[in-house]
Amino acid sequence: MARRPASLLLMPAPAYRATTLRRRYPGEHLIRFRRDVLGAFERMAATGGDLVQVRVGPRRVVLVRHPDLAREVLIDRHAAFTKSRALRLSKFLLGEGLLTSEDAFHQRQRKLVLPAFHHTRLRSYGTAMVRLTEEHVAGWTEAEPVALDREMMRLTLRIAARTLFAADVDDERGEIYRALTASLGVARRVSNPLAEWFLRLPLPSTRRLERARDRLDALVLGLIDDRRRDGADHGDLLSMLLAAQDEDTGRGMTDRQVRDEVMTLFLAGHETTAQALAWTGYLLARHPDVQARLHAEVDAALGGRPASFDDLARLGYARQVLAEAMRLYPPAYAIGRESREPVEVGGTPLPAGTTVLIGTITMHHDPRFWPAPERFDPDRFAPGASADRPRFAYLPFSTGRRGCIGEQFAWAEGVLVLATLAQRWRLHPAADRHPGLDPSMTLRPRRRVALRLERHP
Repeated sequence: MARRPASLLLMPAPAYRATTLRRRYPGEHLIRFRRDVLGAFERMAATGGDLVQVRVGPRRVVLVRHPDLAREVLIDRHAAFTKSRALRLSKFLLGEGLLTSEDAFHQRQRKLVLPAFHHTRLRSYGTAMVRLTEEHVAGWTEAEPVALDREMMRLTLRIAARTLFAADVDDERGEIYRALTASLGVARRVSNPLAEWFLRLPLPSTRRLERARDRLDALVLGLIDDRRRDGADHGDLLSMLLAAQDEDTGRGMTDRQVRDEVMTLFLAGHETTAQALAWTGYLLARHPDVQARLHAEVDAALGGRPASFDDLARLGYARQVLAEAMRLYPPAYAIGRESREPVEVGGTPLPAGTTVLIGTITMHHDPRFWPAPERFDPDRFAPGASADRPRFAYLPFSTGRRGCIGEQFAWAEGVLVLATLAQRWRLHPAADRHPGLDPSMTLRPRRRVALRLERHP
């Protein structure tokens, strides 16, 4: 490997601007984060800092908005950080799954879960994704607009149930959907500075969360018990998790560990993909030129036959469309960490206990990395288009040791669902206004994404 020129070795490290956003009245930042977290991000970004500090109640909060600093937190100095306080509190629902567990236990669980996402498994999951999408959209008509956000939540729930459990939830969908929706209310609770106390108090809202968790537990633990007695490989993720063994000890997961991983995959995978597809449909309906290119690619690649996992390589523009939608509306709009010890980020010292928020949505809209950042332009992700863009300017699935283990599953699902929809329907806006943003556990639309349908010839 060629040596670096001596002049480069003598150059100082890049200087990243650190700023502090001062409060104008007691509790200002706490109120802003509670009422409008995205607005709080915008005010912090307006300081021009790459690392912006505020006081949110008793806590020091830092917004990271430069790709190099994101790399420092997620990769270079990852051992100095734990998952955020909000995710630690999410153990109320998710237990010790991959999203919430830490250190050696997390690494062991990740190794056990990883084979469930092997290429050969993804191929069989792809078949189920397409079949379920075809069934789901068969009941749509041109007579009535569809609420695409609601439809995608229902569809991805069916896909999650089929690929995770080899189960069809049509008969139980109402109960499961209500339980999932109630459970996702944990996201709003854990962001409250007093969440630890609220989750212990016998409040009506806490009781509702407990009942939702218990209903999901009954479903998942019942399936695990059935599979333990059955012993067969049903070709789903649950079969892989039950068969997984630690290569050092030969031990598998307990029922509780399997439950925690299943609950994490079920909730996180179903919710994030649904929001990505809802925003993608919203954008396609408002950009007929992009939608026409997508239809042309799908028609040429598939020729009217159902899509398959092997078609993903021929659906490059569909992937670009999905990627650009996740740039504008990333389901994971921020990545949270907390410093477990004093650490420097970008040359700025941070004490132990600092909450670090990597502003995915702020970096995705930063004109330093994305010219005309508010424009919907899938060609940003065309082959070779990212050569001059910092690698970590785009983080829809995080990165590093805690990066999303289901990333390839999510890409496959998103592209195959999108292509199957495009085979049958053209999308048009049914309302003039933007649906608004609801930054909950994911970046949801605040109002329904209402679209008119036109049958694609």
